[in-house]
Amino acid sequence: MLEDGHNIHIIWFTDGRAGYRKARKRNELEDCKETRISEDQLAELRLKEADSSAEFLGIKKENRHFLKFYDQELKNHINEAVEKIKDIIKDANMFVIPSGNNEHPDHQSAHDIAIKVAQELNLQNLVFYVFALYNPLKAEGEHLKKVKVGELRYKAYEAFKLHKSQFYVKDIASLSLWIQGKRRDRYGYYRLKDVGKFYNF
Repeated sequence: MLEDGHNIHIIWFTDGRAGYRKARKRNELEDCKETRISEDQLAELRLKEADSSAEFLGIKKENRHFLKFYDQELKNHINEAVEKIKDIIKDANMFVIPSGNNEHPDHQSAHDIAIKVAQELNLQNLVFYVFALYNPLKAEGEHLKKVKVGELRYKAYEAFKLHKSQFYVKDIASLSLWIQGKRRDRYGYYRLKDVGKFYNF
């Protein structure tokens, strides 16, 4: 999208501090000096990695927004997050957001925040591209968009590798290779009038 002249902003709602919790409980985290750190230290590291990855992708510094809510707690800050991002997205024509009915609490909250702020600003012409990670997409017909990744998949792979702290979790390396081989993405495609009418939106 940058190549097409879009002015892209990225908003990170949470700080990544819980990135090792589940993996550690499941014995899926490599035990080494790099993972024996506090959650405050992991949060600082994850935010730096996200910033480096965005810079690599060509996102302007002023378009990178870090709200730094604690992982797993975003649901308690919906209204606060909405107020924080209104000025950022008031002229937006497109959102790329996680799907609804989401098992990941922070992804669900990010979805809810996006809908709420769009409703409060009455962004009727805004297009929502909705992706699904933890639940089925279930988008069909005019509401399904297939986007060719092409050579950009290699850039996405290199950007993903900049999130070095994630590679201590089992299966992340294979996920990064999957990203490199991915030739197209699938999204649900909706507008504000579609809210509540579809499984993912």
